[in-house]
Amino acid sequence: MEIKIYSDKYKEQTIRFIFDILQNEFGRHSKSGRPDVRNIFEFYQKDEKSNFWLAIDESDNVVGTIALFNLGEEWGNLRRLYVKKELRGKGVAKELFSVFLKFAKEKGYKKIFLSTWDGAIAAQKFYEKNGFVRINSLPEKIAWTASSDNVFYELEL
Repeated sequence: MEIKIYSDKYKEQTIRFIFDILQNEFGRHSKSGRPDVRNIFEFYQKDEKSNFWLAIDESDNVVGTIALFNLGEEWGNLRRLYVKKELRGKGVAKELFSVFLKFAKEKGYKKIFLSTWDGAIAAQKFYEKNGFVRINSLPEKIAWTASSDNVFYELEL
């Protein structure tokens, strides 16, 4: 497995991967159609402080994703951390997060926020194991990033 920076070579595969996990596995449907997933370059690679990474297996298939969205003021938003069901618990999320964290520190972020939902128990355990602290809500100026989520975390770097 290799961690790569997203390129449009993987666009359709990435869209299918994320939508399959969200809709078919977790039953989370979106009224907005998740425009960020369909336009990764515009959302996550628009400036030098944001990015989107893929975990690619030996057959050149997307098996994991993670994104860093620049919120300004040295704040970042961890988004789109997904791993193929069969590979969960095998270190893929850890590798993705390691690349994410190294990049965030190099770019001078002081805080990373994220939102998830109460049914994502394994994700919550992963975040807490990696230093995130649960908070009651996101700061007001970034609350828009949460959509329908109801569990929030912050990581001080």
